[in-house]
Amino acid sequence: MKKSFGQNFLIDQIFLQKIIEAIDVNSEDTVIEIGSGSGLLTALLAEKVKKVFAIEPERDALKKLSVNLSKKKVSNVEVIGGSFLKTDLCKLSDKQFKIIGNIPYNLTSKILLKIFGEYDLPEKHLKQIKSIYLMLQREVAERLIAKPHTKAYSPLSLLIQYFSEPKILFNVPPKAFLPIPKVESTFVCLKPKPSLHNIQNPVLLRKIIKTAFQQRRKKIINSLQGLFADKKELGIKLNELNLNQNLRAEDLSFDQYLLLVNSMGE
Repeated sequence: MKKSFGQNFLIDQIFLQKIIEAIDVNSEDTVIEIGSGSGLLTALLAEKVKKVFAIEPERDALKKLSVNLSKKKVSNVEVIGGSFLKTDLCKLSDKQFKIIGNIPYNLTSKILLKIFGEYDLPEKHLKQIKSIYLMLQREVAERLIAKPHTKAYSPLSLLIQYFSEPKILFNVPPKAFLPIPKVESTFVCLKPKPSLHNIQNPVLLRKIIKTAFQQRRKKIINSLQGLFADKKELGIKLNELNLNQNLRAEDLSFDQYLLLVNSMGE
């Protein structure tokens, strides 16, 4: 395995089976698997679903994947050698699909953006995704579900919770992987929302959230003042919206950020 991919392959049979038991799949499902490795999970998935697109970027792993699937006489898996980040998901399937992945932790943010997109640029395949199951670094998983007033609450929390309903399913110890990672891992489920909030100015929303969290320990009256003509104008706007000027970035809910953004278009 090449270090550049940052992959840690899940090899523990107990946790592989636990994943199969935790995910909601049936014989009519199409699944896109991110980081198939040598195919331990791929083969188990193939027994449960109609079709698996197994995406794996690492050459040595690809060879093992093909050999293992051939040995098990698996016929409903299409192996794709290459990066998930460069894969057009719409071209893989014109039907709805589910995503599952034991992803390289150093690419987590990029993979999540690939799946969902940004507030102003939702991915075109989003409506095709029925559910997403990912193995993440535990710290990142906690950020995905984090609520306001917590240390883990971040721009990533807001973005993922805008597009989906995230849920932690279970934790996985380092010894279940090869090579053994230095961090705890967590298996999560992300259910895309059928409808999204109306955002009048999604570009501005991204800017306000980014600006606020870049100085998350500052009060928003100070961290956001550069986006207004002056601090006084911002103070008036916050008062009009019943937002306490002493609030910090981590204290505002998505709805409050949205309220502030939408009010700026008035």
